[in-house]
Amino acid sequence: MMGHNQPIQSNPQEQFVQIPLNIEHRLTTPISLTSESNQRRNKWVTIIICTILAVTGQCIARLLENYYFLHRNLSHRRGILTQPLLQVVGFPILIFPFLLHFLIKKQKKLLIFSGGTSLKQLAITYSILCIYMFCQAFFWDVRNQIPFRVFTLVYTTQLLFTPILSKYYNKIKFNRWTFISVILAILAGAFTLYTFSAGSPIYDSWKKSNKWGTMYVALCAAAFFSLLLCVIRQVFEELISICNTSTNRKQPSFVVVLELIIFLSLVVTIILVAAILISGEHHNMKKEMDRFTKGEIAYVRTMVGQAVAWQIYWVGIVGLVFAVSAVFSNVISVCTWPIVSLLVAIFYNTYDQFDVFRGIALGAAALSVACYIYIIHKEKSDGDDQSTS
Repeated sequence: MMGHNQPIQSNPQEQFVQIPLNIEHRLTTPISLTSESNQRRNKWVTIIICTILAVTGQCIARLLENYYFLHRNLSHRRGILTQPLLQVVGFPILIFPFLLHFLIKKQKKLLIFSGGTSLKQLAITYSILCIYMFCQAFFWDVRNQIPFRVFTLVYTTQLLFTPILSKYYNKIKFNRWTFISVILAILAGAFTLYTFSAGSPIYDSWKKSNKWGTMYVALCAAAFFSLLLCVIRQVFEELISICNTSTNRKQPSFVVVLELIIFLSLVVTIILVAAILISGEHHNMKKEMDRFTKGEIAYVRTMVGQAVAWQIYWVGIVGLVFAVSAVFSNVISVCTWPIVSLLVAIFYNTYDQFDVFRGIALGAAALSVACYIYIIHKEKSDGDDQSTS
């Protein structure tokens, strides 16, 4: 009887092992494919929105900056800390959407500042951002001493710093399309120097005593901007890595971009305001406003508009770092220069015509962005093929 019953017990056992595995595979495969499709669509939407924000913010900020240059009192020298302050002081406009997300999602903890990233990494990020802003301050002070063409050529070197730092700091691998995109972006930035200056008047004189010092400051500003983007990318990578390894935390959403910008801008604003008060630069602001040729109201509108536009720019740039990489974010930033140059010619220099250099710059910028979009699309396609194989 025992020998007769043994095979009867083994058959149901084999069926019990096989059937649930087949059912589970059939049920989870469509769900996983749908989830990947939604993530892919959301990422492309994020890339498009952030690109629009980065381009729009930089164009508005540079146009208003050019407006300030055209109507300022040339006999009065602007404080060196005022312009970098405008790049961070507008962060309160981001607080409302940031708090609105917390109310809708009923989130109780901050993502980045609740153990998501190491304090060491955040300290490095704050330090680099502060150094970059102070480089911007000194760079703003000596910017009037070099022609805009020379400044553009030196500042375009950020496109060389970013891939190098991304490779060794973020461990990113590049292919030939990445190099083509970067080279085209460099051409777009370089050919912008042959057009009307985007963001400042044209200076014919160049003080020889400050020539190399000015170029060195511009070079440092470009290097620290590239390093800043790479460090921010590292912060996001650490946060995503922790969310992937934890079963109690979901993948970070775009709100981490607002969170990082708000807290970084808050700290840098406090430091810059303290520096302005200590140096006595705040006494010159009233004189500068009184001597603005278009009046005090126009001056205030120009400053407020720049502060808001720079925040829009930072959301777009940091958002592209979050969604793609520091290299793509920098490519978008530089490829906006030809657009700014064209807008400056339209709004402030009606006699200036669309020349061949401006056309080459715009064409190179469009091809550069197209090459990197192809890289992103190809990576997604390869990832889908590997997941389905």
